[in-house]
Amino acid sequence: MAAVILALATALRMDTHAAESHVIDRSWPADSAACRPGRFQVPGVALAGDGSVLVLTRGVNHWMPGMAPPRHKLVASPVFDVSATGDRAQPGPGARTFVMPHQIAVDRQGHIWIVDAGLHRVVEFDKEGRKVGDLGGPKVRFNMPTDIAFLSDGTFVVADGYGNSRVVRFTSDYEVVASWGRRGGGRMEFQIPHSVAVDDHDRIYVADRDNDRIQVLTADGVFLAEWNDVGRPLTVRFAAGSVWVLSNFEAGAGIVRRLTPAGEELESFHTLPPGDGGDFEWPHGLAVSADGADVYVGFALTGRRVQRYRRVASGPGSP
Repeated sequence: MAAVILALATALRMDTHAAESHVIDRSWPADSAACRPGRFQVPGVALAGDGSVLVLTRGVNHWMPGMAPPRHKLVASPVFDVSATGDRAQPGPGARTFVMPHQIAVDRQGHIWIVDAGLHRVVEFDKEGRKVGDLGGPKVRFNMPTDIAFLSDGTFVVADGYGNSRVVRFTSDYEVVASWGRRGGGRMEFQIPHSVAVDDHDRIYVADRDNDRIQVLTADGVFLAEWNDVGRPLTVRFAAGSVWVLSNFEAGAGIVRRLTPAGEELESFHTLPPGDGGDFEWPHGLAVSADGADVYVGFALTGRRVQRYRRVASGPGSP
């Protein structure tokens, strides 16, 4: 009952909010089989330096809540490298490598990182798609990690995730710098740290999913703030000087909010377009263009697609 009340209250608040900041772009993808609805679950989306869209899928390894994670490796790459226009797609890296991909990210060098919750590993590829490293195993012992983000000095943080409820910081050589958090509802405690982002001042934003909040930390793991008015945050990203949070209350009720680094909401839009009867269940992946004009959302369960949303018009909240 509490969840229903929360969802209704949020819907009411959003009904009185300003008009949708972004609307679905039905022209994209133009003709990409990789992005057509219904084919593969899409847990992650990232943008490459050349403007192409990296669409992370689970291939034939579909996973639903309550199911045990798949165990057999995907034969094909789970990544589709889709042109900015959406009319061409080619396989990305990682064939015969992954079991249950959860998120994808691109670092400052253009390297592609994939977090696999099923294998409890994080894998790095260079710009040519060659595997250059992999992180996990006895040295770190991830337990279903969920996401990765990069700091300005070359270190990075991994949200570790479903089992360990912590955030781990690593050097560029994969050595552990520090580990923060445990399961719980207090400060520096997490109920599934489901995503992580870093801003241009190296502040770390953790999507503390089942605690319905974002926790903000310094690069050294010092607690700064928590934001409780963000719903159930699934993915957090930093772009265009803002923190972007993808949340949902119910399977199809997704919303993207753009916030200041202090947590003030600037604008928002729903991932299910108003009046649309289509299947937009469980938005999960999020990528934002450098100027904030284009937002890409991947849908991870029955929706099984990636969609682009484009800014409607400049306004008081736009970059």
